[in-house]
Amino acid sequence: MAYFVDKLSSLLGRYTFNARVFFNGDFCETNEFVEDRQTGHLHLVRKGPVVFVHDEQEAIRIDEPSMVFYPRGMRHMLEVPPGARASLLCATITFDKGGANPLAGALPDCIRIPLSDMQPMRHTLELLFTEAAQSGQGHQLILDRLCDVLMTQVLRHEFEAGRLNSGLLAGLADPKLAAVLAAMHARPQESWQLPSLAALAGMSRASFSEHFRRVMGIPPVEYLAHWRVALACKLLRKGLSVKAVSGQVGYTSAAAFTRAFTEHLGISPSLWIRDEKKGGASRQPP
Repeated sequence: MAYFVDKLSSLLGRYTFNARVFFNGDFCETNEFVEDRQTGHLHLVRKGPVVFVHDEQEAIRIDEPSMVFYPRGMRHMLEVPPGARASLLCATITFDKGGANPLAGALPDCIRIPLSDMQPMRHTLELLFTEAAQSGQGHQLILDRLCDVLMTQVLRHEFEAGRLNSGLLAGLADPKLAAVLAAMHARPQESWQLPSLAALAGMSRASFSEHFRRVMGIPPVEYLAHWRVALACKLLRKGLSVKAVSGQVGYTSAAAFTRAFTEHLGISPSLWIRDEKKGGASRQPP
């Protein structure tokens, strides 16, 4: 377990998320949440009933205290039956890079966990609900940070429950792939090739390539390219030049980096930076 937590901590250091509590109290109406694939929604139902209605999935009726979490902002509607009154605490969960965040991408569209099954998180929930019932200096900040802690615990809970069986978290938990992913993440500037990656995994090239694709969903070289572009976006936001970024993420020249960046995002690094400065709809890594 400690092995996974260390890897999760490392991942959270690169792909962060932030929580913002926007509702706490009694609810007896209807509220709709649109789909944007960028912002997640967390609902802690302290008292039901509440019905979560979806377009293409069966509705979920919550009668017992439960958590319902939509990591990528799937469209849904909250309804309380006529004459009933529910109690909820709701927050938005904004992942760095939205739906392209590997944490968000590793999770299912909707997670439902009864609070009675969240015993390892009970102290966090108690603190969260206690703070929600009062006000004072730093009230909103404390609520938001407690939600951050809760979300980290939810990620760990989903892993332990075996529901993260594909994608990045599954790869980090795979004994044969963990060292490979850690190396690519820590040293993206190295000239990684299939033979050197397979050697880190202690596998033949053919076996490694097949195993990586099965667990991660894409070939190792393609994953490395995605990772480099995602990291490049983070460095460009910090104000580094295209030339400086190209060397830090493993490209031999600014021209080679520009070609790879444009291939992945459909826009050159210079245009991407311009869009970012405008605060516009710059494209994100796939």
